[in-house]
Amino acid sequence: MRATRERIGMTQHDAAVLANLTVDMVKKYESEKYRIQPSGRMREMLEHYLAEHRCAVAAIMERHRGDERAVLSFSRVSDLPEGLPDWVRAEESVKRRAAAVREAAVLLEAEGVAVDYTYLPEETE
Repeated sequence: MRATRERIGMTQHDAAVLANLTVDMVKKYESEKYRIQPSGRMREMLEHYLAEHRCAVAAIMERHRGDERAVLSFSRVSDLPEGLPDWVRAEESVKRRAAAVREAAVLLEAEGVAVDYTYLPEETE
């Protein structure tokens, strides 16, 4: 469970919010000490976001298929306004978008594509 959560760029807090659990419960699910099987809600949530992650990676891969060089962009900050509920912030996580970019970069480089990175501007004019 932890590996999947980390692969898709989700924090324990994000997972707890999106699965309607406490962070402590997520920690227990991930702990070798407790050996508790994740709830159906947690498994379904992770499966949903893993499928979304795979689609995002596939879209990046397709956009750069056949290229010799690809420029992939990261954002340092969220462009979400302050005061939004936690579930909205978890749903639109910058970390999740970055995880898809990182995974696509590894796959592109394995196909011989040179990958350059850029950061999107922190402020828009």
